[in-house]
Amino acid sequence: MAELIEALSGRRARRAFDAREVPAEAQELLWRAVSVAPSHGNVQSVRLLVAESEPVRAGLVAALSEGNRNWAPAAPLLVALASMPTHEHAESYGEERALWSFHAGIAAGNLMAQATALGLVAHPMAGFNEEAVRRAFGAPGELRVLVVFAIGFPGAVESLPEDLQRREVREQRRLPLERLVATDSWGEQNAQPARDPSRSRREGGKLER
Repeated sequence: MAELIEALSGRRARRAFDAREVPAEAQELLWRAVSVAPSHGNVQSVRLLVAESEPVRAGLVAALSEGNRNWAPAAPLLVALASMPTHEHAESYGEERALWSFHAGIAAGNLMAQATALGLVAHPMAGFNEEAVRRAFGAPGELRVLVVFAIGFPGAVESLPEDLQRREVREQRRLPLERLVATDSWGEQNAQPARDPSRSRREGGKLER
């Protein structure tokens, strides 16, 4: 029987990074993975903001939540994935839909899968100040920043603070398929959350493993 491809099943949002730089050719492959992501009507509204210079990188780090600043600066590559809603044409669907965020989600999945295939970690972060991210790059107000990625080669777990070391090695948890999939009718089990929503808010809305 066929199995999940390794670029999906092997992905982990690790926080420990090696100091090695991500080679330019590997970076290009990551950007190309985003470029081939599908979008309705081929609007291609996704944009990547790569923090390369020290001032921009410092501005992006400052925009992160305190918890993310505890580990993310060790990643050699920090990248914001954003979208231009004004490039969409939602009125043609007959109703208002935020497809710009859907398109960004597909692109983010492509980037993470490609990173995993290259032996890289691409850790998505939702804990950041969106306006501060835009300010760091001089980006316009209509640009919506959805996620910031810390990208690099995996490093030693021991390099992390003790509390993060435990999170780094804990078992990956996923919903059982009977709770994920509703066949023909919605069931009580489909309404059960994977995590306590109040806990997610207390932890600053971070995207988990």
